[in-house]
Amino acid sequence: MGAEWYAQRGFTAETVRRARAWYLQFTPQAGDLLDVGCGRGEFLEAAAQAGHKVLGIDHDPEMLEQARDLPVRQGDILDFLQSTPHRYDAITAFHVIEHLAVREAEALIRLAADRLRPGGRLIVATPNPGSLPTIAHEFWRDPTHVRPYDLELIEFFTNGAGLTTVAAGLNPESARGLPVDLDDLRLSPPTPEAGAPGPADSPASRWIAARLADSAYGQDLERAIHEVSDGLTHTRDELARVAGVLRRFLEVAYEPSELYVVAQRP
Repeated sequence: MGAEWYAQRGFTAETVRRARAWYLQFTPQAGDLLDVGCGRGEFLEAAAQAGHKVLGIDHDPEMLEQARDLPVRQGDILDFLQSTPHRYDAITAFHVIEHLAVREAEALIRLAADRLRPGGRLIVATPNPGSLPTIAHEFWRDPTHVRPYDLELIEFFTNGAGLTTVAAGLNPESARGLPVDLDDLRLSPPTPEAGAPGPADSPASRWIAARLADSAYGQDLERAIHEVSDGLTHTRDELARVAGVLRRFLEVAYEPSELYVVAQRP
């Protein structure tokens, strides 16, 4: 079903490759790299170009057909990890764990940890349940998803497998699904046109202002202007406060849609 779903959703290879290539920073030294659930091979291609000796494993033959120019194998990822005698410098699992029940997810991480060389790293990335559009809609659009996993639970699994977390967080290259541009919520005072004369710059304006300043009408007018100005300032301050609250809400509710954990074998 994976290949048909990717086609239905319009996930382009370049979009996936860009999001996955961001994780190469966590594998700075080229070495043997295994990508479980490699799909069409977008990350394998990026890792190979970075100098890694790569191998991908996936159960979907149609997805692997699109990665036929890369070193890939078809099979169950848990069976492969359990049976392979090879040890790797890095093992990656991008958007795999959410397709597994808890016991299988824990087994995946434990088996991957066993197949790492000392100093080797496991990178797990998955949809972020802290993102409102992800957990409310996007996650459940995929009929093969079993359940979401958050950072704490993944780290619980990696720690239990004897690994140490070296990095964890949100992938800034992943979509946020924001309904508005956050910059639109920044209130800034209007800037007058450079060189444009103000209303009090003309001789006539200065003459009228001087005559009004000493009159009772002028004093009443000045008080009214100050009251209006204070009211506008208060309104602007309130708008800025509301915009700030709304911005903070959107930043929390619309986090990047992908989280990750990088764990290392001692």
